Amino acid sequence: MLFHTLSRSFALTAAFVVLCVWTGSGYAAEEASYDVVDSAGIYYGDGNHPTTPAVIVADDVWAKIPEYRRIIDEELTDDDAAYHLLLKKATRRFKKALRKAANRDGYDMIGEVGSIEASSSTKKAIPDITSDLIDLVTRD
Repeated sequence: MLFHTLSRSFALTAAFVVLCVWTGSGYAAEEASYDVVDSAGIYYGDGNHPTTPAVIVADDVWAKIPEYRRIIDEELTDDDAAYHLLLKKATRRFKKALRKAANRDGYDMIGEVGSIEASSSTKKAIPDITSDLIDLVTRD
């Protein structure tokens, strides 16, 4: 019985693939295409051709990280021990928020606005998730 169910499932999948190829409407043809134009602006993900990217304005996100705000408010410098501890915590918070947003929403790359561009054939805009990331970095 299990073999019959698997065989039927395989047959249906194969028929769907053949139909997509035959009609020229396969999923691969509809997949959006993006390019990394500034690798220094990539905060999460690898490669040069993401399939589901998002962008942020990192300065806006960092301005809301409590540990970073403390560095600014207290005018801490590289000479202060607290500066290094707070900066490390702020960096961890930023990276954790990036991972959480990527995992939750399925982004394979997150970069600075302008670091990733859609190809000319891609009609889907790259979402700006700055406000989502701000929400994540302000939570504990």
